[in-house]
Amino acid sequence: MVYAKRLAGTTLLGVAAGVMCWQGGVSVGIVYTPALIAGTILNRSFIGFVIGISALRWPYFAHGALIGVLGSLPMAVFATDARAAVMLTMYGALWGVLIELITTKALKAPMR
Repeated sequence: MVYAKRLAGTTLLGVAAGVMCWQGGVSVGIVYTPALIAGTILNRSFIGFVIGISALRWPYFAHGALIGVLGSLPMAVFATDARAAVMLTMYGALWGVLIELITTKALKAPMR
């Protein structure tokens, strides 16, 4: 069952993850267009939202990783090369785990 504290927490953490991904990319020299900035933030926000509404009863580590990977696949498909696709997917899994970990442990809003 979805409840407001968990959904708000995961979605806001997803937005924060998107901003950090964008800024991290800028720091390593990736040139972002406005569409790429919006896509990056929206993708990570989507991952957070899906984690918040998911009804899977998995351990939080596996739950976050699975949704992070699945949520990152649409961006990975359009990556410029295989290395970029793998990195997008791996970072999606990492952000998914971090969103789930922070929501479950720090915000004390585990799945019900």
